[in-house]
Amino acid sequence: MKVAIVLGRGIEGCGVTKYTVELERWLLNNSYNPTIYASKDKKWSRNDAHKIKNLVHVRFDKDSFDEVYEGCRSSDIIIFNSLPSIGHSKRCQDNFAKLLNLSVCKILIQHDHNKSSLKRNALLQDSYEKSDILFAHSTTGDFADMVNTPNLFDMRDRKINLMQPGISFVDYEKYYKPISEQDKNHHKWIGRTARWKGYDLMFNFHNNYLKDLNQLTTFEGIEKSPVFIEFKNEYEFYDELGQSPEDINYQERYGKKPTVFSQYINSELLDRLSKCGFGYQLSILDNRFIEKSLEFTHLEIVAVGAIPIFRKEYGDACIHRHYDKPLTELDSGTVWLSNDNMEECKNLIDELLNDDILRDEYRNKAFEFYSHYDSKYVMVDLMKIVDGTKC
Repeated sequence: MKVAIVLGRGIEGCGVTKYTVELERWLLNNSYNPTIYASKDKKWSRNDAHKIKNLVHVRFDKDSFDEVYEGCRSSDIIIFNSLPSIGHSKRCQDNFAKLLNLSVCKILIQHDHNKSSLKRNALLQDSYEKSDILFAHSTTGDFADMVNTPNLFDMRDRKINLMQPGISFVDYEKYYKPISEQDKNHHKWIGRTARWKGYDLMFNFHNNYLKDLNQLTTFEGIEKSPVFIEFKNEYEFYDELGQSPEDINYQERYGKKPTVFSQYINSELLDRLSKCGFGYQLSILDNRFIEKSLEFTHLEIVAVGAIPIFRKEYGDACIHRHYDKPLTELDSGTVWLSNDNMEECKNLIDELLNDDILRDEYRNKAFEFYSHYDSKYVMVDLMKIVDGTKC
């Protein structure tokens, strides 16, 4: 089966790009023939973070769009993974609209959570009105509200199908290290410069607790932006933006200020993360946006063998896709951190630091617990819905 995956916004290097990489990998391993058509009309700072195999990366506002159009027209399925932004040119948007009018089975996977992000998409209403199957992280989020708000011109009842990020855990085995090869005193936060990614909780936890345990904390994924200026004035840290984490001598930084690095190449980050004792993913969203979805960075931390330290409020809201209970109610090998339990988490970390057997038990338990988000389950569920729908 020939599958066209379209990135109208382009290769932005964050969650949508990562989803495309994992989806392409699963499709290739399961006898599909995928091609990724990505707009080159805008360049993003993280566009080199991931590698895509079957990529057609062209301007949608040029004659090169003809290759995109013909490729999609001759496909069995078109999966729209992102739409052009309202800042893309009119010709780019007009050409993208031609894809929405093709008589091919069209699937829209909407990755944005809240209304403000959704409004930055061009052709948003056209995308869900002209697509045959809709997927989103949540059936109770702003996208679901938007789709299910009746209007006089289109009264169709559209179902929102759940999707979740998933990775191929077997492909991460090359990163997994014995605990003897990890620096148990190294704590690494991964994300980007957005408030909801939880960098503030990481700074506070290090400055008030980890520093007293003589620990090293590094951040990766921080870009200079208006948000960066704000927290630069609020927190003290070693600013290594523009420097490679491989070039820094950390010996004098244990028990001192955190060290901050900018965006990363994903494969290089995973290798560095696998050498750390603890990995932090501290995102927080409104509960109605979460349902059963984790983020790729949650799964990456577990897959490379670092002990996961995740935001407790996220775990309270997220329902495990297999056990059907909130993550925090299950035995998961996870340290659940919040502003209200830092002392308790510090004590648990101190215990783990002094017991190699317990540390290994924690990360092995986490690996088993989160492996239910392997793409061999997540992508299979998605394609079952596609195969069972008459376009």
